[in-house]
Amino acid sequence: MPFILGFGFAYLFRFLWKALPFKKYYQRAIATALIMLICSGVLILTGFRVGHQVSQMAKGFQIFYHETIVPSVVGENFTAFAADIMDKTETYYIGTDHGIYIKQKDIDKTNNEKGIDKTSKKKEEKKIGITNGPLVGKRINAIAVGERYIYAGTNSGLYRCNKEIVQVVTGEETTSQAANGKKKTSRISLPAELKWAKVDTTRFDNISINTIDLPPWDPTLMYVGTEKGLYKGNFSNHGDSGKWEKEKIDNTGDRSIVSIDSIEKYDNTRREIMTYVASKIENNENVNYRVHWRPTNSDTWSKLDSEGVVVPTLQAIVASVSKDVQLRTGTTNGIWEREAHNQGNWRRDPESNRLPQSIKLLVTHHSGTYAGNENVIYHKPTNETSWNAFLNKKEGFLKYRDDPAVKQFQEYLAEKIPGWTRAGGTLLKWLSGLAGSIAFQFGGLLATGFLAFIVFVYANQGLDKYFQSFLNIIPEKHRQTTRAYLSEIDRNMHQFLKGQLTVIVIVSIISCIVYRIIGVPFALLVGILAGFCNAIPTFGPFIGGGFAYISMLMGLAAGEFSDNVDFFIRCAFVLGAILGIQTIDNSLISPKVMSNAVDVDPLLIMFAVLVGASILGFWGVLLAIPIIVVIKSIITVSRTAASGVDPPTVQEQP
Repeated sequence: MPFILGFGFAYLFRFLWKALPFKKYYQRAIATALIMLICSGVLILTGFRVGHQVSQMAKGFQIFYHETIVPSVVGENFTAFAADIMDKTETYYIGTDHGIYIKQKDIDKTNNEKGIDKTSKKKEEKKIGITNGPLVGKRINAIAVGERYIYAGTNSGLYRCNKEIVQVVTGEETTSQAANGKKKTSRISLPAELKWAKVDTTRFDNISINTIDLPPWDPTLMYVGTEKGLYKGNFSNHGDSGKWEKEKIDNTGDRSIVSIDSIEKYDNTRREIMTYVASKIENNENVNYRVHWRPTNSDTWSKLDSEGVVVPTLQAIVASVSKDVQLRTGTTNGIWEREAHNQGNWRRDPESNRLPQSIKLLVTHHSGTYAGNENVIYHKPTNETSWNAFLNKKEGFLKYRDDPAVKQFQEYLAEKIPGWTRAGGTLLKWLSGLAGSIAFQFGGLLATGFLAFIVFVYANQGLDKYFQSFLNIIPEKHRQTTRAYLSEIDRNMHQFLKGQLTVIVIVSIISCIVYRIIGVPFALLVGILAGFCNAIPTFGPFIGGGFAYISMLMGLAAGEFSDNVDFFIRCAFVLGAILGIQTIDNSLISPKVMSNAVDVDPLLIMFAVLVGASILGFWGVLLAIPIIVVIKSIITVSRTAASGVDPPTVQEQP
């Protein structure tokens, strides 16, 4: 086989060398070198593109795993919540134990400032993941939204992302896009400013961030509450540059910060700005919760109460303004509230009886108050007293492990698994043998390819000399007949290869154009592969179509399609393109181009391909038509000799 392949490639190279439209040797050499350089460049660029696409696929699969598979199997828990208004649309940021989602509601234009919800008139958008980059798969402990950025606190760092990511993933036009209408952009192939990045690469790497606060009166100020104290950052633009300072509360910087909220109040000509911090500290077996506050012009944190204790266990705090500053806390026993600067006691909100007992998430916004825990989030609109379920967590199927049907299924598995284990052992043994066989065959393939390359190098240097040497060992009385056979084989092979090369070029050009119009990733590479595969008898077009669908799947995994419907529509167009191109080739291109080449019956080609595949496998498929050409040439010369006509002689090679 190595000698057959080596001489075959040498003959093919000889044909291509002579097919160049140049007569002088140096002209052909220069043209060959240029062709090889161009092909090498295309292969290198394609390799980089494919490598980038594979990287995008890996990211896409990672996001798909955390946003689809994990919630479906084990469910998801709500861990953080924030609300913001963007372009008259209220946007909610939902942190879970594996990433961040957004959910939007339209707000009526005339009531936008009041935050009155008008979702009954407009369609509510579904929950969409906006996690990418280093934030994928991380538990989100806190979310804060500023004028330009979204911030996320995790167990191992503080991250931020440009708010324009919301417009991109929801299909809206952004300032960074061309102003020619709306268009969707892949969440994976996002520009750098729309990817999550660390605000500080070292300070919070080993500290769990519990809460984040962006005071509304100062865009350069940020508070970050951690399990090991409160940090204040002063920056030129929230994290671009600046420094962090650790705040001391109760003369210590090690209190675990539970929640932070800042508020700005205007009373006639007086302006008050204050920050409230809920914290806890563990002393032996006791946990002490306290609420402190501080106006911006003060350097001291003061206890809100003389004892500074909130009972029961405090888990969140928010501040709102009516006539006075009102504080609300989420606890393990509902919502508790009080006016911030009056001497009064904390009182339990009677409306919180309708809520879960434990309130870990508590947010106030224009549209009302949001309260909940890891399982559900409720909403109470402004100026109303009723709480309505706003968001329920997605339950994984593992939740239903105690269901009778699930138990019955588990018992069935317990009964069948031993037998499956034995069968699995047999299967593994068979697979190991198969793997060894594949490895052996792959090694044999490499050895065959290496030996074929060596034969090609030597044969290519003097192919005509080898043919002449072959003729010299033939008895002289049969030499002329043998020469005639070789001449006819060479002529027919040249005609066949010339026609086949023409068909490959035409089909490649058509495929590239059609695939590009459809939007197939790597349209140029896939089109060229489709053209070359078309040269493989019978099965070639299907192999070329397989490359197109592989490219489509790569594009789907890399997020190059807006949604699954778009993907399936394009796949249908690809199927139509494969069938259409093949019909055009079979009815117009090949009959016209191959009319001057060797005329071989299609049924004979199919039979030869099947026989070749059964005897020599893949190589038998490739060598089927050349073998038919050789046989037909021998038959033609034999008939000519039998008729008494002198056989043709081998033409002198230039």
